[in-house]
Amino acid sequence: MVSQPFRLVVIGDSTSFTDDTGPKLPGDKALYPSVLAARLEADLGRPVAVNVLARAGTDVREAWRLVAKDRHAQFEVLMGADAVVLGIGSIDHAPAGVPALVETAIPYLRPEAVRRLVRKNVYRAHPYLVRAMGGRFTHTPPGEFARMYDSVLFQVRSLARDAAGVALGPTSHRSRYYGKGHPMLRAREEMQREIAERHGFPFVSAWDLVEPHADALNPDGIHWPHAAHQHVAEALAGQLTAQLRGERPRPQPPTF
Repeated sequence: MVSQPFRLVVIGDSTSFTDDTGPKLPGDKALYPSVLAARLEADLGRPVAVNVLARAGTDVREAWRLVAKDRHAQFEVLMGADAVVLGIGSIDHAPAGVPALVETAIPYLRPEAVRRLVRKNVYRAHPYLVRAMGGRFTHTPPGEFARMYDSVLFQVRSLARDAAGVALGPTSHRSRYYGKGHPMLRAREEMQREIAERHGFPFVSAWDLVEPHADALNPDGIHWPHAAHQHVAEALAGQLTAQLRGERPRPQPPTF
């Protein structure tokens, strides 16, 4: 009798489908969700089906809408999952030279010539604005991130009941656009770690694993080479396998 596939869900951003050369097709074997699935398959002796819920620039607000409003994600993907990786936060903690609302509004500007002019000038000025403010301001304010990240974790615990779980921390943004620096990364990472662990999710620091490969990042200063994807996947697999074997506790469903 063939066993049912182990259901792995990754809620992420572009780091889950992009490497140092650009975006890849779903299921690319070099990306961390696929490497993680292969590692779990070897550890568990069971086929693993991975479902990646991700888009470029996913922030905590979008992740909340996904787990709280998207019926497909809620009841056809997360409910019944055997393991969940929550890999968001990178764009939330990215240095911001202008409020996120400004960048969000640019695509809606009319006429087209005005939109292009505003986009070009914001892009040109952004790194100087980031440096002028010392990189203190980020895409999502810390208080808002903490509130919504807490809600995302609560929703995941409610839907993926008794699933193994792990939170993946933010990566750095060190391209010209972000002022070639990321001074608030570690402070925001620690905030995210505390919230995740409070919900019973062990925390894996992405940047600890990626920084040794910083010289091989995508020219955008964000996305990882294959070796970094491999190391991230191995760290995630270690946390999930320990839970699945009963060696460490899993995140528990909330009580009402």
